[in-house]
Amino acid sequence: MIWLVSAAFAQDAYRFAVIGDPQTDGDESSVNWDVLPVLVEDMNAKNPDVLLVAGDLVGGAYSVGSTVTQWEDFLLATADFDGTVYAVPGNHDVYGGSGTFAAWKDTFGFPTDDSPTGEEGVSYFVDHGNTRFVFVTSDQENGGTGLSSEALVWLDRVLSESSEFAHVYVVTHHPISFSTESSIGGTQGDFWQLMVAYGVEGTFMGHWHRYQPSQPGGGGPTWETIIGTGGGWTGFEPIREYQQQWGFLLVEVDGAYAEATFFGDADGDGRYDDALDSFVLESGGEPLRGLRAEYRFDTDASDGVPLGLGKGVHGELLGDAHVADGHLILDGDGDAVEAGAIGDYVLAVNGDLTVAGRFRVDALESGQWANTLICYGTNDYYSEDEETNYSWWLSVTSDGILRAFWEHGDGSNVVLDSTVASAMADGEFHRVALVRRGDVVEFWQDGEQLGDSVPFTEPPSGGGRGMVYIGADTRAYLGSESDLHGAVDDVCIWDEALSGEDIGLLETTACADLDDGPEDTDPPDTDEPDTDEPTGDSDPDDSEDQVDDTPRVELEPNCGCTSGAAPTGLAFLLLAAFVRRRSRAEA
Repeated sequence: MIWLVSAAFAQDAYRFAVIGDPQTDGDESSVNWDVLPVLVEDMNAKNPDVLLVAGDLVGGAYSVGSTVTQWEDFLLATADFDGTVYAVPGNHDVYGGSGTFAAWKDTFGFPTDDSPTGEEGVSYFVDHGNTRFVFVTSDQENGGTGLSSEALVWLDRVLSESSEFAHVYVVTHHPISFSTESSIGGTQGDFWQLMVAYGVEGTFMGHWHRYQPSQPGGGGPTWETIIGTGGGWTGFEPIREYQQQWGFLLVEVDGAYAEATFFGDADGDGRYDDALDSFVLESGGEPLRGLRAEYRFDTDASDGVPLGLGKGVHGELLGDAHVADGHLILDGDGDAVEAGAIGDYVLAVNGDLTVAGRFRVDALESGQWANTLICYGTNDYYSEDEETNYSWWLSVTSDGILRAFWEHGDGSNVVLDSTVASAMADGEFHRVALVRRGDVVEFWQDGEQLGDSVPFTEPPSGGGRGMVYIGADTRAYLGSESDLHGAVDDVCIWDEALSGEDIGLLETTACADLDDGPEDTDPPDTDEPDTDEPTGDSDPDDSEDQVDDTPRVELEPNCGCTSGAAPTGLAFLLLAAFVRRRSRAEA
């Protein structure tokens, strides 16, 4: 079967679906026959016009002829899709080497009239109503990873000619936030800088078999949605079940508005018809900002923000952490709250930010990373990729200085200290806040700004894989001097910089009462009922960013990223095995 190019449609209200990596999960050598046909049936139930596939259509083979045979399985498995299917190749699709691109063009019949030289029908674009979809390969038939120089020039031109479209989406295979593995350049690379320069609304990538949307930054609000959910192997360690599951993304476009919903199999019935998460790609007006999470510790570590701006990112009590008398009690030695959920990406705030809470410090440890009050980051599995960057951090040093920290690029550090000491060493509760406003941070204590605003030049980037940690650094450092000895109450996180007046009101006003939230924005009508989500020492007078790039610790990687009897991408595995986690160290 060869697809014909669909003509542009006049309607501005329609739906499209997205999957990636429908390749085998290890039992077959082409597609996952247990998953992909069911996904097609469940996608059809939502009436999408278009299906986008972000690479790794099949498990792959070392000969072009065998690869074509596997692609024919993909065609057969998706033949019943009611709309039009468009795809871009992934690394498993190009194992056959030279001649793969020509075979791809002949097999699928995607548009060839405007493509980079040598990538006809492999890198291309199609227009549908008020939307332009751009497909560009990040895998070369010579085994290389990254966009060709011809494709970058072509992409620049195609995006520059896309201003008439309300929505522009780019599909490739390798995520940019896996910045040290993918060779696609990270947020400062040429590819992503084209995305933000032209205001691309969203990108869809596969390669890593998970659902992980985020706004990595790098100069704009473009979404990166990792959507390797079409049937590929899900045994990566450590497993986050809420990310590593099969399903599809449904995007509903209505004029300037676009909302994405991820459907998976939450109830275990073998159907991918449970709405697990949703986010607004484009609101059609001002971005929706406000209170993203609130932990009051009345009885546990639940997130009290209603679903909407909040995502129900509830916390788990670790170690001997417990709640008593409306406070979180932390005795150190591995006590903390870890808050993660399928929607925790909304807390990877890389722009304006306010983090506030009431903290009592009973003892202060020494060390650059001691006495963590609260942070957002991760320390699991892969190292120094932008996806695992810390987006924000607030701690107090042994001499009472409040410290902010985050990472950008491939784990480069920014450390900023308050210009005067806090009163945190007196053993009493104090409400402190970190505010990131434009290109400065402010530290607040008990309703008053603590010292001067501190400028910075590099904002955070990445961070989409992180979680919130209260009273400790990430899991790898539990039981270290990073743990907080004391108590915590009323922690709130906003993706905006609160005014000084509002911060002052926190002394007498609950976080949610400061933020009535945006007016409800009605999404397009759907056939589905609403579904709840499952449940370095620095000089404080120095105005330059304080940077510390010394490795703190290396974690043993535990990679099980094989994909069955077909070629497993040995070079890809070896590269993953040599990465290390994070560049934080004692100064």
